[in-house]
Amino acid sequence: MQTPYFQQRLAAYRQWKSRVTRAVLEFEHWLENEGQASPDTRESIRSALAALEKDRITIAFAAESSRGKTELINAVFFSEYHRPLLPSSGTGRAHSCPTELLWDDERNEAYLRLLPIETRAQDIPISQLKTDPKQWVHYPLHMQDAEHLAAAFGEIGQGKRVSIAEATRLGLSTFDLTREGQPAAHEVEIPKWRHAIISFPHPLLTQGLVIVNTPGRISLGSEPELTLGMLPGAQALVFVLAADRGVTRSDLEIWQHHLKGFQSQRQRSIMVALNKIDLLWDEEKATQAAEASVAKQRANAAET
Repeated sequence: MQTPYFQQRLAAYRQWKSRVTRAVLEFEHWLENEGQASPDTRESIRSALAALEKDRITIAFAAESSRGKTELINAVFFSEYHRPLLPSSGTGRAHSCPTELLWDDERNEAYLRLLPIETRAQDIPISQLKTDPKQWVHYPLHMQDAEHLAAAFGEIGQGKRVSIAEATRLGLSTFDLTREGQPAAHEVEIPKWRHAIISFPHPLLTQGLVIVNTPGRISLGSEPELTLGMLPGAQALVFVLAADRGVTRSDLEIWQHHLKGFQSQRQRSIMVALNKIDLLWDEEKATQAAEASVAKQRANAAET
């Protein structure tokens, strides 16, 4: 994703937006000169210009836990810090909430915003809550301090213990994640946050790219807005599998129940990525044999 070609295509996208904006403004000016600019027409033009201003290219990542999805995003966007910043299930944080990675042109600042899980009780969609800053916890980000960034981003994966009644009220009674794997007698563990937004000045993000990092299967099932709004709204969807596991039952459940339906929508590209292929290599296995293992795993995953 950090190739010059990808950056060039994003730059072309921004140039296209600029050309269309100029054309709309020229059309508005012509209407005014010709006395054809009615209030309804002016409102339509304002709406079109606002839509162009907010329009971005969104790529959503989906995967079951421990497939290396978050590590992949860390490698693309935070490699300069030489350490993982976004928390993943592999670091013992099993409650990461859906996260949007973007650059906020309007505020022009780096920050982390977190939406408390309790907002689920309000029955208000996340898209609407985004317009109300009072609903969010706001953390300014210090870009030069890797320890600070890791600590701030680590908050995304935090959980909390609540009563079964409270979890049920929030629609999260399925988040019973006790270490013993047995139902808790009086409490369950749920995510602390419902949604996270990271404004970060990466070159790809400042050109209009948005990354949506979705959690695993349980979160996809408990937050309908993900599968009904955010994922369908993305121009591209990347479904990440782990090469050392192949297509597991939980992977297939995500594919069949949450992602497969997007294939019929021509305006959206859906891709399956086989991650962690380095785990198929070892010192005793020849390169040719390792490459054959990767090819076999790829073919099996594609067939499935």
